[in-house]
Amino acid sequence: MKVLILDSYPKRPYRISKDTIGGFGTANRFGDGWTGRAITWLVSQEVDWPPLYCVHAAGVLRAQGHEVEYAREWPEKAGNGGDYDLCLMTSSIVCHETELAAAKEVVARGVPVGVIGSFGGTVSAPYLESGAFVISGEPEMYFMANPLSPESLKGLKGLIAPAPAVPLDDLPLPAWDLIYAVHPPRFGLLGRKEPVLPIAASRGCPYSCMHYCAYPLQQGRKVRTRSPQLIVDEMAHWQDTLGVTYFIFRDPVFGINEKHTYDLCDAIEASGRTFRFTIETHLRNLEPDLAKRLSAAGMDMVKVGIETVDTEVLNAAKRMAMKSDDQTRRIAELEKLGVKLTCHYILGMPGEKTETWKTTIRYAQHLNSVFAQISVFTPYPGTPAYSEFEDKILVDNYESFTQYDLVFKHGELTPGQVRKMLSDAYRDYYLRPSWIFKYLRTRLARNARIA
Repeated sequence: MKVLILDSYPKRPYRISKDTIGGFGTANRFGDGWTGRAITWLVSQEVDWPPLYCVHAAGVLRAQGHEVEYAREWPEKAGNGGDYDLCLMTSSIVCHETELAAAKEVVARGVPVGVIGSFGGTVSAPYLESGAFVISGEPEMYFMANPLSPESLKGLKGLIAPAPAVPLDDLPLPAWDLIYAVHPPRFGLLGRKEPVLPIAASRGCPYSCMHYCAYPLQQGRKVRTRSPQLIVDEMAHWQDTLGVTYFIFRDPVFGINEKHTYDLCDAIEASGRTFRFTIETHLRNLEPDLAKRLSAAGMDMVKVGIETVDTEVLNAAKRMAMKSDDQTRRIAELEKLGVKLTCHYILGMPGEKTETWKTTIRYAQHLNSVFAQISVFTPYPGTPAYSEFEDKILVDNYESFTQYDLVFKHGELTPGQVRKMLSDAYRDYYLRPSWIFKYLRTRLARNARIA
């Protein structure tokens, strides 16, 4: 059978990712001032990759003998309906209305449409009304349990329940070669462009910030890990076949299983290969000895969530955090190893006031990480936070849930205030001489090291 994976996006002057926030996605509108606009443009040019679940689904379907294509618009060569037997469409909150229009168009062409991704499984009704069926849960797991065939396709209707998950080690390789042929992933914020690929060592997150985070809606709260050797085998495969030298680990919390992480370091070192990679984790998972091992194995950048320094605001959001002094020490230890830090902050959390936010930005400037990413608290459908704020939502479409705009009645801050605070925060952070010096020094050192 011939399957098209259609990954539709609205035409916007900023980066839209469907892989972030557990597949709900984000739209990187970093502010309305000159600094925010410049960063918005830079990120739109230098950072891009599709949601991992669609690449894994493509890998499963191809392993079953099907012909699979990936596109972001309906292929002109296909004409009206082409010869596609099935169109699988990615879902997200940030492209929702665009996806609905695309689904209706494909259905009108006479091609069956199946919607995949966590947002479609959470907010299924609009997709069903467009004429599509919706596969809940992880689509690659569904097709592993229910191989696609002309006969099985006839039974795909309505909202389809999640399939039991198979061990991650049983999944075939994701079909990144298909993606590279049409939309090679990009991650070039430090100026050196090189082949890059997202990858995952684990899935699932048990942390209490599931109160507002959508990752558990996609992957569950139970942590599932891959064999360290199979992870390295995949990295080696893409290094040999696509020339990939840099990997972005998309685990919700990399390193939550300490033994597994040490074993991965062992496997990388035993391979004799040189890899470089970025991880996203909680600072508490990077105790000094493990950080040294990861750095030796190729860890180049760490993304961590600081969110806010106000403990009352953190407690209200059910977010656990290290003490500020411990965070500062842990970040200094990582930077001493040559590891770059991206620190994430959230503006407009429940209970946030102008003064508490100013304190957080001063703390961010004190940390002076090479990158700071500031977003806006957003209650996502399916999370406990959404139930809390559902009757206070201010917007009438899902594509407004960018994670950089206030979409609910806050009580202390207005949407206009938040956009100005966001713009000011990016300006005040990135126009400091101490940050500019640090960025240039980091960029020059990195380019010299990998030249």
